Amino acid sequence: MTTLESLKSNLLALTARSGVSGNEQEVVQYLADCFRPLADELVIDNFGNLIATRRGEERAPSMMIAAHSDEVGFVITTITPDGFLRFQTMGAVGNTLLPATRVLVAGRYPGVIGAIPGHLTRGELGEKVQPPDVLHIDIGATSEAEARAWGIREGTTATYLSEILPMQNSNLVFGKAIDNRIGCAVLLETFQQLRGRSLPGTVYGVVNVMEEIGMRGARMTSTRIQPDFAIVLDTVPADDTPLGKNNPALSFRLGKGPVIQTIEGVKGIFSGHIIHPRVLDLILKAAEIAQQPIQLAAAYGNWTTDGSAINVTGTGIPTGSVCIARRYAHSPNEVCDLRDAEGAVKILVALADTAVIGANLNFL
Repeated sequence: MTTLESLKSNLLALTARSGVSGNEQEVVQYLADCFRPLADELVIDNFGNLIATRRGEERAPSMMIAAHSDEVGFVITTITPDGFLRFQTMGAVGNTLLPATRVLVAGRYPGVIGAIPGHLTRGELGEKVQPPDVLHIDIGATSEAEARAWGIREGTTATYLSEILPMQNSNLVFGKAIDNRIGCAVLLETFQQLRGRSLPGTVYGVVNVMEEIGMRGARMTSTRIQPDFAIVLDTVPADDTPLGKNNPALSFRLGKGPVIQTIEGVKGIFSGHIIHPRVLDLILKAAEIAQQPIQLAAAYGNWTTDGSAINVTGTGIPTGSVCIARRYAHSPNEVCDLRDAEGAVKILVALADTAVIGANLNFL
């Protein structure tokens, strides 16, 4: 099986599982089964954070590679007397995406978010974007009692119902939860390719929970591990379509290689991080060794990753990122190019094989 085929296979399996923030168990169980034969040690903590360890030379720097298991979605807040489900969003989901969207409730029950019929959309009510608290999910229940008999209650979560499919260009795939199951697939493939190799430094493969609601898992795992440096695996919104804003800072595109963010964060509050210069050197060196094109980005503005939590943990962890561009972020149909994911694997394998070059991570 080629790297692309392996990535696609694991992406299909991972996105088929429900994993809204705080309820990532299905995803974590699949990953645990996959990582167990590839790691010297596997730990899953009480919150579901997964840490797979490959031991290397003790004197060499340790590297943490971190992806996240959760996806954006919905949480049920109320069940109406006639069986409809009121909800709120979990993570950054745009209101314009909601009406008529297919969802899967409790990982079992297909449904649809209600929408005003097209015949009745004239006027303010039909044209106005409705917030989630006035919408509902229809799962076909005829009463509150029936919905509750199915096991649905306040706090039950729901995901988009949208399987991964290839486009005509089969390197491109689309569907739900590419953010960040493609990062999980890249991490898994990296460990697969490192299997049986003697590593110069210890590598921690980490899958964090609850990234979409405040990077909570990343704080737990980085506190526990305290690696010498960290690489975050995530996706970043591409702006390469006619809908784009033509922002020069968002000039990265699908199919042009992994995106290396030199700075990322949310304006105003600066939740984010600036890549440590020595970690940037390591990534650039690894890309050179792997002969892998990359896209450098300084797209500070509207998003952040687990790196913003990891880099300030404890006494500070030098942190960088290797990201994969994807279109239509946090929608039921995100799009990515598997060749970019393959490129990320090449860089990470080169980093793990040459981790000893990171011995000096000081500024001076």
